[in-house]
Amino acid sequence: MTAPAPGAPRGLVGIGIGGLVLEALVLLLAAPAVASAERGHVSAWHVGYLLAVAVTLVVAAALLRRRGGRLAGSVVQPLVIAAGLVTWPMYVVGALFGGIWVYYLRLWPRASSAGPDS
Repeated sequence: MTAPAPGAPRGLVGIGIGGLVLEALVLLLAAPAVASAERGHVSAWHVGYLLAVAVTLVVAAALLRRRGGRLAGSVVQPLVIAAGLVTWPMYVVGALFGGIWVYYLRLWPRASSAGPDS
């Protein structure tokens, strides 16, 4: 098991990992919905994009324990929002998860400065 990044509260890292994995799960569930909603006129690129972003989210979740993990999670968020080009509800989903990610990033400095006694 890798050691968390310096100043990384374990619980906060776990919440971030859970959020990114949940986001990947939503994209995986969206792929069959996109394929069925288009009634056979869906491009393989659309479904492939959703699956690729889901895999990228899982990789970002695995990297969250390391230094630069928050950056990896932040880089993936615009890709999720861009999934709205595949199907418009993904704009909404991407914006919601992006907002949650921004809130998560804002929690980080407070949790690391609070120390273990708080």
